[in-house]
Amino acid sequence: MHTENTAIPEKDMIRTFESVASRMNGFLYRCMNDPNYTMLFISGMVRKTTGYNPADLLHNRVASYVSLIHADDLAKVDQAIEQALAKHENWDMDYRIHCADGSIRWVNEHGGPVFSDNGDMLFLEGVITDISQRKEEETKRREQMAAIGMASQQIIAQTQNILEVLDTLKMLSLNARIEAARAGDAGKGFAVIADEVKNLADETGKSAKAITDLVQTLDQLLNSGKKVARHRTGKK
Repeated sequence: MHTENTAIPEKDMIRTFESVASRMNGFLYRCMNDPNYTMLFISGMVRKTTGYNPADLLHNRVASYVSLIHADDLAKVDQAIEQALAKHENWDMDYRIHCADGSIRWVNEHGGPVFSDNGDMLFLEGVITDISQRKEEETKRREQMAAIGMASQQIIAQTQNILEVLDTLKMLSLNARIEAARAGDAGKGFAVIADEVKNLADETGKSAKAITDLVQTLDQLLNSGKKVARHRTGKK
């Protein structure tokens, strides 16, 4: 069976990568494993993501990539890369960067090391994507869940107050029946009212208890959702 050589020339391969990268919400990179993460190759939506032109970041001409990383996230980024290098694995992490206009943007970086045939580490490479919208949505969901959780706690507190009042009513109803029995025929009508008050308190108490149970179930579901969200993002 005859087969043709389908190898793509290097120039065409580079154009292909650049074409793919231009459609991403982020950019591809290759950099040195040095204190500045000096960029050797960068292609894609660099300006849209960082506010810098690709040439600005290449070889630290205007800014080094490490200078873009938020100070509170830099140690996390360094640690993730160091651990991946030690295990010859990839890394996947979210962190913030400072854009050229001073704004802060969330990005996700999925990358890995490039080793020589001798096992020497040559470069770091990967893809960095803008995830600011996702982070904003996650923040809104957390705020909504916190608001729902607070409301549920308030409902539980109020229903507990209702249950306490109902217990008091039932006690008063019991005392009223005792006093009605002592009054004989003159207290029969009052005894009927006392029984109705007790029945009403019992039924209202059941409803209040049901509300409390439902709200506690909702609270448990919210807490379970928070734990799942923290697990997905790697937060404790």
